[in-house]
Amino acid sequence: MKQESLSELPVFQQLQYQFSAHIKNPHKNTYSSAKLPGLVKLNIEPRRLKAYEDLFFNNLRGFFSNIFPVLTSIMGNERWLELIREYLQKHDSKTPLFHELGQEFLDFLQNEYEALANDPPFILELAHYEWVELAVGIEPLESVLNPEGIVLEYDEVYQLSPVAWPLVYEWPVHRLDAKNMLDDKPEWVTTLLVYRDDEDAVQFMELSPVLYELLVSFMDNNTLTIRQILASMAETMQQPIESVTGFAAQVLQDFLEKNLISPFNHEQDLKYKTKKHEKIRP
Repeated sequence: MKQESLSELPVFQQLQYQFSAHIKNPHKNTYSSAKLPGLVKLNIEPRRLKAYEDLFFNNLRGFFSNIFPVLTSIMGNERWLELIREYLQKHDSKTPLFHELGQEFLDFLQNEYEALANDPPFILELAHYEWVELAVGIEPLESVLNPEGIVLEYDEVYQLSPVAWPLVYEWPVHRLDAKNMLDDKPEWVTTLLVYRDDEDAVQFMELSPVLYELLVSFMDNNTLTIRQILASMAETMQQPIESVTGFAAQVLQDFLEKNLISPFNHEQDLKYKTKKHEKIRP
């Protein structure tokens, strides 16, 4: 908050902003109620203030380390702590909800983070991939449970489950760890499906680029039938419709049985459009 705006607030709110600024960056921002009339008694002795600083920082570090364990191990303890401190100093979080802080960290990496020479170039993509596991796991919407023995109908409209996310990355994020890092970006992108199964466990599946494009066609789909989607793909790929249909038939039947796609339902579609949240993309 700008200084002139801060001075217009009631003194107790000025003190709150001063306190939070100190917690975020104690070396730059001092905390003292001495200059605020009527609040002198609210001054905090240095020992107690340091305890607040450590508690807040360590709590946030522990939370982010749990969401991004692979990124934490790759960055190393010293650089990871620097990154958390940079986040605190630069990023103005918009959510009061603890489980949404992962999205805030992604926003920081995308817009405010300044890379050092030794930082790996895939930080944002790896962080996004690790965040997706949490996001899919807590997504309030659920897959439509298809009837047992359901058979794919090529002239029906199908939608992708709201807890099945097709993802594309420039780096093979699902294979990266502290012992397996790449210096050069691969020639081909990595395409994945992250989904929540019927037992609420988050699963990961590597996709071919063609299968990725096929699944993307089912996102928010409320007009195109299976036959129309496959015909469009065949035209784009300049392949006979028979070969595309042969490739997709068993895959889509399997996805139907796993409740990853379901026949279009108008009421379910309205519910999905009302409640779905913005998915941060790397």
